[in-house]
Amino acid sequence: MNATPSRPTGGTAGPTDEELARRVAELATSWVSADTPLSQDRRWDLVGLQNAGSAQGEMHAFDRLGAWQRQLVHVLVSADDSEEGRARVRAARSEAVSQMRDMLLTGIRSAESLDNALSTSTRRRAQLRSFIGRHDRTTRAAERAAIPTPTAAPRCAAPTKEPS
Repeated sequence: MNATPSRPTGGTAGPTDEELARRVAELATSWVSADTPLSQDRRWDLVGLQNAGSAQGEMHAFDRLGAWQRQLVHVLVSADDSEEGRARVRAARSEAVSQMRDMLLTGIRSAESLDNALSTSTRRRAQLRSFIGRHDRTTRAAERAAIPTPTAAPRCAAPTKEPS
């Protein structure tokens, strides 16, 4: 493998494959909670980003994704609110991001090896960018809605001088 991260070809500066895959991985990992598994739609979206097209490859990617999710959920369910529990959750989420990133990078490489034409790997990168664009806005809007915003203090009228 190259020591330098791959960049999209064509002279356009943009995020590296690593950066694209990491951002998608962060989004996917943020969706997993102890009581809410990934929806079927989200799972198949992630499978589509990892697999170059065969039905057998899709099922393999779907199984890997299921194992990835179960591993993360296991830690989330078993962790308590102690510092040790929170540290385990942070470590598990970090590991989940790394694993998902690797699966996505493998998908890019697989697409490149299947069809050496630039269109396949360029299309895969475009899919990653589109995925980020679609889901990043939704995730950020949901996060903003969940954060209570301070209310402004009521304005008081300026004090008036009383006649002396």
